[in-house]
Amino acid sequence: MKFRGKMIDPNCIKQFIGILGCMTKLGKSCILRITTTDLYFIVRESQTISASPLIWCALDEGHFFSEFGMEGLSTVDNEIYLEFVAENVARTLSALKVSSAAKSVKIKLTKKLSSPCLTFEIDLPSGTNHSRLVVHDIPVNLVPRRLWNDYLEPEAMDPDISVHMPQLRLMKSIVERMKNLANMARIHVTSEGLLTLTVETEAVSVTSHFDNLHVEKKKEEEASVTIELKRLSNFLGHEQLNPQKVVCDVLQSKLMHLNFLSDSYTLQYFLPGINDQ
Repeated sequence: MKFRGKMIDPNCIKQFIGILGCMTKLGKSCILRITTTDLYFIVRESQTISASPLIWCALDEGHFFSEFGMEGLSTVDNEIYLEFVAENVARTLSALKVSSAAKSVKIKLTKKLSSPCLTFEIDLPSGTNHSRLVVHDIPVNLVPRRLWNDYLEPEAMDPDISVHMPQLRLMKSIVERMKNLANMARIHVTSEGLLTLTVETEAVSVTSHFDNLHVEKKKEEEASVTIELKRLSNFLGHEQLNPQKVVCDVLQSKLMHLNFLSDSYTLQYFLPGINDQ
């Protein structure tokens, strides 16, 4: 199996690093799926409170990479699945400030000391008309073919209501304050484009209202779900990815699905509902 990609556009490098940073906030272990046309970051993490959330991010190879080549497991199964610790990658690239300074970033699948690695070659400026090459190896595990089906693309969901999210920075600040009051909150959306976020304790009940939101789909007049505030807060902290829009799908009592949409990538976050006590 072979993989090699090169990024030279500063905006693409910054966005790529931002997406990796998002992975580190939402899960400890990450799967990188490589195909001839796209790269996918997939995060699964078991939860003690409820079912596992899932992050599914698809990146358009042609947008991010000026050079790209891969050879998969076989001509029939022409894909590569790698598992790595996402935090190691994002921390390394953040420390090198590649998102703002790198002239180029190359990513290759290599073999070092009998262990497969994702090798990052970062070309950084160093003085007048000079540059320095920084190389960092991230150990990876090759995911065997028999486990590929565990990381299939999520099936398209049929939500009760879908609305555009309000400004992420504003909602993030509200969620942060609510975290000081409770661990969970109830998301309620209506077919009129109203979204409310409510926390309730024995001492207080607080509700924030966001109205006049664009409604993408309305199968029901209203829908609500109780979710973990910490998980929601972690996801809302990534407005720097500059999505064109963020859609919130709600399936009554079962699921909140957030979808970052842009021309070059999609990032989906599946936040399972928590049973009311």
